[in-house]
Amino acid sequence: MTTGTLFQSVTHQVSYSAVRRGARADRYDVSGQAGGRERNRVGVIPLSLAANSSSSAISRDSQAILGHGAGTPRRRNSFRHVRDHVVPRSTGDAAASVSQGAEPELPSPSSGAPAGFVANFVRGLRMRMAADPNFPFKLGAEVCLDEVMTLLVNIGVRGNPLQWALGAQLQVLCQMLTAAVNDIILVYCLAPVKQDGLEAKEKPKEPEIAHIFQEGDFTFAQRIGCYLAKGRFYALVGALSCTFSMALALLLSGQMELFTPVYLFRALMTGALHMGISANTRYQIVNGIERVLYSLLPQNAARLASVGTRLSNNLLGARLWIVMTTLTGLA
Repeated sequence: MTTGTLFQSVTHQVSYSAVRRGARADRYDVSGQAGGRERNRVGVIPLSLAANSSSSAISRDSQAILGHGAGTPRRRNSFRHVRDHVVPRSTGDAAASVSQGAEPELPSPSSGAPAGFVANFVRGLRMRMAADPNFPFKLGAEVCLDEVMTLLVNIGVRGNPLQWALGAQLQVLCQMLTAAVNDIILVYCLAPVKQDGLEAKEKPKEPEIAHIFQEGDFTFAQRIGCYLAKGRFYALVGALSCTFSMALALLLSGQMELFTPVYLFRALMTGALHMGISANTRYQIVNGIERVLYSLLPQNAARLASVGTRLSNNLLGARLWIVMTTLTGLA
Protein backbone atom coordinates (compact mmCIF):
# COMPACT_ATOMS: atom_id res chain seq x y z
CA MET A 1 0.00 0.00 0.00
CA THR A 2 1.49 3.35 -1.05
CA THR A 3 1.84 6.34 1.22
CA GLY A 4 -0.82 8.30 -0.70
CA THR A 5 -3.33 5.45 -0.43
CA LEU A 6 -2.64 5.07 3.28
CA PHE A 7 -3.01 8.82 3.80
CA GLN A 8 -6.35 8.85 1.92
CA SER A 9 -7.72 5.90 3.91
CA VAL A 10 -6.75 7.39 7.26
CA THR A 11 -8.19 10.76 6.27
CA HIS A 12 -11.49 9.20 5.16
CA GLN A 13 -11.91 7.30 8.47
CA VAL A 14 -11.06 10.34 10.55
CA SER A 15 -13.47 12.55 8.59
CA TYR A 16 -16.28 10.00 8.94
CA SER A 17 -15.73 9.89 12.73
CA ALA A 18 -15.70 13.70 12.86
CA VAL A 19 -18.99 13.89 10.96
CA ARG A 20 -20.63 11.46 13.40
CA ARG A 21 -19.27 13.43 16.37
CA GLY A 22 -20.57 16.66 14.82
CA ALA A 23 -24.01 15.12 14.29
CA ARG A 24 -24.17 13.94 17.92
CA ALA A 25 -23.02 17.35 19.15
CA ASP A 26 -25.66 18.96 16.98
CA ARG A 27 -28.37 16.82 18.55
CA TYR A 28 -27.26 17.77 22.06
CA ASP A 29 -26.91 21.42 21.09
CA VAL A 30 -30.64 22.18 21.24
CA SER A 31 -31.02 22.10 25.00
CA GLY A 32 -28.17 20.00 26.43
CA GLN A 33 -30.68 17.75 28.19
CA ALA A 34 -32.33 14.41 27.56
CA GLY A 35 -35.47 16.12 26.30
CA GLY A 36 -33.52 17.80 23.50
CA ARG A 37 -31.95 14.46 22.54
CA GLU A 38 -35.34 12.80 22.35
CA ARG A 39 -36.84 15.59 20.28
CA ASN A 40 -34.05 15.51 17.74
CA ARG A 41 -33.52 11.76 17.52
CA VAL A 42 -35.42 11.69 14.27
CA GLY A 43 -33.83 14.88 12.95
CA VAL A 44 -31.98 14.90 9.65
CA ILE A 45 -28.63 16.61 9.17
CA PRO A 46 -28.74 18.90 6.12
CA LEU A 47 -26.47 17.97 3.23
CA SER A 48 -24.81 21.36 3.38
CA LEU A 49 -24.04 20.85 7.08
CA ALA A 50 -22.61 17.38 6.44
CA ALA A 51 -20.53 18.67 3.55
CA ASN A 52 -19.19 21.58 5.57
CA SER A 53 -18.43 19.33 8.54
CA SER A 54 -16.76 16.73 6.30
CA SER A 55 -14.60 19.27 4.47
CA SER A 56 -13.59 21.04 7.67
CA ALA A 57 -12.82 17.72 9.39
CA ILE A 58 -10.69 16.56 6.44
CA SER A 59 -8.80 19.83 6.50
CA ARG A 60 -8.18 19.70 10.26
CA ASP A 61 -7.20 16.01 10.27
CA SER A 62 -4.90 16.53 7.31
CA GLN A 63 -3.20 19.35 9.11
CA ALA A 64 -2.95 17.26 12.27
CA ILE A 65 -1.24 14.40 10.37
CA LEU A 66 1.14 16.78 8.66
CA GLY A 67 1.84 18.49 11.99
CA HIS A 68 0.20 21.85 11.21
CA GLY A 69 -2.65 23.65 13.01
CA ALA A 70 -2.49 21.51 16.13
CA GLY A 71 -3.66 24.41 18.26
CA THR A 72 -6.67 25.36 16.11
CA PRO A 73 -9.84 24.98 18.27
CA ARG A 74 -12.79 23.02 16.92
CA ARG A 75 -15.59 25.35 15.91
CA ARG A 76 -19.00 24.65 17.39
CA ASN A 77 -21.78 23.98 15.03
CA SER A 78 -23.81 27.14 14.48
CA PHE A 79 -27.01 25.38 13.52
CA ARG A 80 -29.76 23.90 15.61
CA HIS A 81 -33.20 22.36 15.08
CA VAL A 82 -36.25 24.51 15.76
CA ARG A 83 -39.60 22.84 15.13
CA ASP A 84 -38.11 20.34 12.66
CA HIS A 85 -36.44 23.11 10.65
CA VAL A 86 -32.74 23.88 10.64
CA VAL A 87 -32.09 27.59 11.16
CA PRO A 88 -29.04 29.59 12.15
CA ARG A 89 -28.57 29.98 15.89
CA SER A 90 -28.92 33.76 15.75
CA THR A 91 -32.18 33.49 13.79
CA GLY A 92 -33.55 30.90 16.22
CA ASP A 93 -32.75 33.10 19.21
CA ALA A 94 -34.45 36.07 17.58
CA ALA A 95 -37.55 34.02 16.74
CA ALA A 96 -37.71 32.65 20.29
CA SER A 97 -37.44 36.12 21.81
CA VAL A 98 -40.20 37.44 19.55
CA SER A 99 -42.52 34.50 20.25
CA GLN A 100 -41.98 34.69 24.02
CA GLY A 101 -41.69 38.41 24.73
CA ALA A 102 -43.86 40.11 22.12
CA GLU A 103 -47.55 40.70 22.72
CA PRO A 104 -50.12 39.97 20.01
CA GLU A 105 -51.13 43.06 18.08
CA LEU A 106 -54.77 44.10 18.28
CA PRO A 107 -56.56 45.23 15.11
CA SER A 108 -55.91 48.89 14.53
CA PRO A 109 -58.93 51.19 14.13
CA SER A 110 -57.38 52.46 10.89
CA SER A 111 -57.20 48.95 9.42
CA GLY A 112 -60.78 49.20 8.17
CA ALA A 113 -64.12 50.75 9.05
CA PRO A 114 -65.89 47.56 10.25
CA ALA A 115 -62.81 46.17 12.00
CA GLY A 116 -62.02 49.52 13.60
CA PHE A 117 -65.61 49.96 14.81
CA VAL A 118 -65.73 46.48 16.35
CA ALA A 119 -62.31 46.95 17.96
CA ASN A 120 -63.32 50.28 19.49
CA PHE A 121 -66.64 48.84 20.69
CA VAL A 122 -64.98 45.84 22.38
CA ARG A 123 -62.36 48.10 23.92
CA GLY A 124 -65.15 50.37 25.21
CA LEU A 125 -66.93 47.39 26.75
CA ARG A 126 -63.78 46.39 28.61
CA MET A 127 -63.22 49.92 29.89
CA ARG A 128 -66.82 50.14 31.12
CA MET A 129 -66.62 46.74 32.79
CA ALA A 130 -63.43 47.86 34.52
CA ALA A 131 -65.22 50.94 35.89
CA ASP A 132 -68.48 49.13 36.75
CA PRO A 133 -68.55 45.31 37.12
CA ASN A 134 -72.35 45.42 36.94
CA PHE A 135 -72.37 47.04 33.51
CA PRO A 136 -73.04 43.78 31.58
CA PHE A 137 -76.01 43.04 33.83
CA LYS A 138 -77.44 46.53 33.33
CA LEU A 139 -77.05 46.33 29.57
CA GLY A 140 -78.60 42.87 29.35
CA ALA A 141 -81.50 43.77 31.64
CA GLU A 142 -82.29 46.91 29.65
CA VAL A 143 -82.30 45.16 26.28
CA CYS A 144 -84.32 42.16 27.49
CA LEU A 145 -86.95 44.28 29.23
CA ASP A 146 -87.47 46.51 26.21
CA GLU A 147 -87.67 43.57 23.80
CA VAL A 148 -90.25 41.78 25.93
CA MET A 149 -92.32 44.94 26.29
CA THR A 150 -92.22 45.63 22.54
CA LEU A 151 -93.37 42.10 21.80
CA LEU A 152 -96.17 42.21 24.40
CA VAL A 153 -97.46 45.55 23.11
CA ASN A 154 -97.60 44.21 19.55
CA ILE A 155 -99.38 41.07 20.73
CA GLY A 156 -101.94 43.22 22.52
CA VAL A 157 -102.52 45.32 19.40
CA ARG A 158 -102.22 42.70 16.63
CA GLY A 159 -103.51 39.59 18.40
CA ASN A 160 -102.13 36.08 18.11
CA PRO A 161 -98.58 36.17 16.66
CA LEU A 162 -99.24 32.93 14.76
CA GLN A 163 -101.85 34.76 12.68
CA TRP A 164 -99.66 37.73 11.77
CA ALA A 165 -99.05 38.34 8.10
CA LEU A 166 -95.51 38.52 6.77
CA GLY A 167 -95.60 42.32 6.63
CA ALA A 168 -96.73 42.53 10.26
CA GLN A 169 -93.99 40.12 11.36
CA LEU A 170 -91.35 42.20 9.58
CA GLN A 171 -92.68 45.39 11.15
CA VAL A 172 -92.47 43.90 14.65
CA LEU A 173 -88.96 42.62 13.92
CA CYS A 174 -87.95 46.09 12.75
CA GLN A 175 -89.34 47.64 15.93
CA MET A 176 -87.47 45.18 18.12
CA LEU A 177 -84.17 45.75 16.30
CA THR A 178 -84.57 49.53 16.54
CA ALA A 179 -85.39 49.29 20.25
CA ALA A 180 -82.35 47.09 20.88
CA VAL A 181 -80.02 49.51 19.07
CA ASN A 182 -81.41 52.48 21.00
CA ASP A 183 -81.10 50.66 24.33
CA ILE A 184 -77.49 49.68 23.68
CA ILE A 185 -76.57 53.24 22.71
CA LEU A 186 -78.32 54.72 25.75
CA VAL A 187 -76.76 52.37 28.29
CA TYR A 188 -73.35 52.24 26.62
CA CYS A 189 -72.86 56.00 26.31
CA LEU A 190 -74.08 56.78 29.85
CA ALA A 191 -71.75 54.27 31.53
CA PRO A 192 -68.53 55.53 33.16
CA VAL A 193 -65.25 54.32 31.72
CA LYS A 194 -61.86 53.53 33.19
CA GLN A 195 -58.62 53.84 31.25
CA ASP A 196 -56.58 50.68 30.82
CA GLY A 197 -53.08 50.55 32.26
CA LEU A 198 -51.21 51.01 28.97
CA GLU A 199 -53.23 54.01 27.87
CA ALA A 200 -53.05 55.60 31.32
CA LYS A 201 -49.24 55.38 31.23
CA GLU A 202 -48.85 56.61 27.67
CA LYS A 203 -51.30 59.51 27.68
CA PRO A 204 -53.02 60.02 31.04
CA LYS A 205 -56.00 62.35 30.97
CA GLU A 206 -58.66 63.61 33.30
CA PRO A 207 -61.68 61.32 33.82
CA GLU A 208 -64.63 62.19 31.62
CA ILE A 209 -68.10 62.50 33.05
CA ALA A 210 -70.58 59.97 31.66
CA HIS A 211 -73.82 61.08 33.34
CA ILE A 212 -74.81 63.99 35.56
CA PHE A 213 -74.98 61.82 38.72
CA GLN A 214 -71.60 60.15 38.26
CA GLU A 215 -69.42 59.95 41.34
CA GLY A 216 -66.40 62.22 41.16
CA ASP A 217 -65.10 65.73 41.64
CA PHE A 218 -67.07 67.26 38.78
CA THR A 219 -68.37 70.82 38.78
CA PHE A 220 -71.98 71.79 38.27
CA ALA A 221 -71.12 73.25 34.88
CA GLN A 222 -69.57 69.93 33.81
CA ARG A 223 -72.68 68.03 34.83
CA ILE A 224 -74.99 70.39 32.94
CA GLY A 225 -72.68 70.27 29.96
CA CYS A 226 -72.80 66.46 30.07
CA TYR A 227 -76.62 66.52 30.00
CA LEU A 228 -76.68 68.89 27.02
CA ALA A 229 -74.01 67.00 25.11
CA LYS A 230 -75.77 63.68 25.62
CA GLY A 231 -79.05 65.30 24.61
CA ARG A 232 -77.64 66.51 21.29
CA PHE A 233 -76.14 63.13 20.54
CA TYR A 234 -79.28 61.20 21.46
CA ALA A 235 -81.46 63.60 19.47
CA LEU A 236 -79.47 62.82 16.34
CA VAL A 237 -79.62 59.08 16.99
CA GLY A 238 -83.34 59.21 17.72
CA ALA A 239 -84.15 61.24 14.59
CA LEU A 240 -82.31 58.80 12.35
CA SER A 241 -83.64 55.63 14.00
CA CYS A 242 -87.24 56.86 14.10
CA THR A 243 -87.19 57.92 10.46
CA PHE A 244 -85.65 54.64 9.37
CA SER A 245 -88.11 52.50 11.35
CA MET A 246 -91.13 54.49 10.14
CA ALA A 247 -90.02 54.36 6.51
CA LEU A 248 -89.37 50.64 6.72
CA ALA A 249 -92.76 50.06 8.37
CA LEU A 250 -94.53 51.93 5.57
CA LEU A 251 -92.54 50.02 2.94
CA LEU A 252 -93.40 46.65 4.43
CA SER A 253 -97.09 47.55 4.72
CA GLY A 254 -97.25 48.86 1.16
CA GLN A 255 -98.08 52.46 2.17
CA MET A 256 -95.02 54.33 0.93
CA GLU A 257 -97.30 57.01 -0.56
CA LEU A 258 -97.73 58.30 3.00
CA PHE A 259 -93.99 59.01 3.29
CA THR A 260 -94.26 62.68 2.34
CA PRO A 261 -91.91 65.54 3.34
CA VAL A 262 -94.35 66.43 6.11
CA TYR A 263 -94.30 62.85 7.41
CA LEU A 264 -90.50 62.86 7.23
CA PHE A 265 -90.31 66.08 9.25
CA ARG A 266 -92.67 64.68 11.89
CA ALA A 267 -90.65 61.47 12.17
CA LEU A 268 -87.43 63.44 12.61
CA MET A 269 -88.94 65.71 15.25
CA THR A 270 -90.56 62.85 17.16
CA GLY A 271 -87.39 60.79 17.27
CA ALA A 272 -85.26 63.75 18.30
CA LEU A 273 -87.62 64.75 21.12
CA HIS A 274 -88.03 61.20 22.35
CA MET A 275 -84.33 60.37 22.54
CA GLY A 276 -82.84 63.83 23.15
CA ILE A 277 -85.19 64.95 25.93
CA SER A 278 -87.34 62.09 27.21
CA ALA A 279 -84.87 59.19 27.08
CA ASN A 280 -81.87 61.33 28.02
CA THR A 281 -83.57 62.66 31.13
CA ARG A 282 -85.02 59.33 32.22
CA TYR A 283 -81.83 57.34 31.78
CA GLN A 284 -79.75 59.97 33.53
CA ILE A 285 -82.06 59.60 36.53
CA VAL A 286 -81.91 55.79 36.30
CA ASN A 287 -78.13 55.91 36.50
CA GLY A 288 -78.33 58.14 39.57
CA ILE A 289 -80.79 55.78 41.27
CA GLU A 290 -78.66 52.74 40.49
CA ARG A 291 -75.59 54.43 41.92
CA VAL A 292 -77.38 54.75 45.25
CA LEU A 293 -78.82 51.22 45.08
CA TYR A 294 -75.49 49.51 44.43
CA SER A 295 -73.78 51.51 47.15
CA LEU A 296 -76.34 50.69 49.88
CA LEU A 297 -77.76 47.24 49.08
CA PRO A 298 -76.13 43.83 48.57
CA GLN A 299 -75.45 42.96 44.98
CA ASN A 300 -78.42 40.62 44.45
CA ALA A 301 -80.86 43.01 46.09
CA ALA A 302 -79.40 45.93 44.16
CA ARG A 303 -79.78 44.06 40.88
CA LEU A 304 -83.39 43.20 41.64
CA ALA A 305 -84.10 46.84 42.45
CA SER A 306 -82.27 47.85 39.27
CA VAL A 307 -84.56 45.64 37.18
CA GLY A 308 -87.61 47.20 38.80
CA THR A 309 -86.27 50.69 38.17
CA ARG A 310 -85.56 50.00 34.51
CA LEU A 311 -88.95 48.33 34.03
CA SER A 312 -90.69 51.40 35.42
CA ASN A 313 -88.56 53.58 33.18
CA ASN A 314 -89.56 51.61 30.09
CA LEU A 315 -93.25 51.82 30.96
CA LEU A 316 -92.97 55.57 31.44
CA GLY A 317 -91.03 55.89 28.18
CA ALA A 318 -93.71 54.00 26.23
CA ARG A 319 -96.37 56.31 27.63
CA LEU A 320 -94.38 59.42 26.77
CA TRP A 321 -93.80 58.09 23.25
CA ILE A 322 -97.54 57.92 22.67
CA VAL A 323 -97.89 61.48 23.93
CA MET A 324 -95.14 62.75 21.62
CA THR A 325 -96.49 61.00 18.52
CA THR A 326 -99.88 62.58 19.27
CA LEU A 327 -98.36 66.06 19.64
CA THR A 328 -96.32 65.84 16.44
CA GLY A 329 -99.10 64.20 14.43
CA LEU A 330 -97.03 61.09 13.68
CA ALA A 331 -99.62 58.83 15.28
